[in-house]
Amino acid sequence: MNAIAAEVMMDCGGRLASIGSAIHLGVQLAAAERRARRDEAVDSVTRLAYRLQDARADQREAEVRAVAAEARIEVVERALARAVAEAAALREALSVEREFSAGLRDIIGA
Repeated sequence: MNAIAAEVMMDCGGRLASIGSAIHLGVQLAAAERRARRDEAVDSVTRLAYRLQDARADQREAEVRAVAAEARIEVVERALARAVAEAAALREALSVEREFSAGLRDIIGA
């Protein structure tokens, strides 16, 4: 009976060891999958954080470019206003010159 009991115990022990090993392997795989999902989530969050930083930097650069463009527009508007004023003054001078020329022609009789 001892030999049979020993054999049964060995068989049961082997099966329990196999089952325990399978359970342990399953737990390790589940933990590894959980870590991988967590790492993936962290990587996703990190990527999103980097994208947010890049977007903020792009926004700051765009704001700087917009301010510079507005400044250039103001300079161009002032230059245009000066050019319009100069053109008006030249038109007035041309009108006066034509009047003088007409007066001289009248005096000369041409």
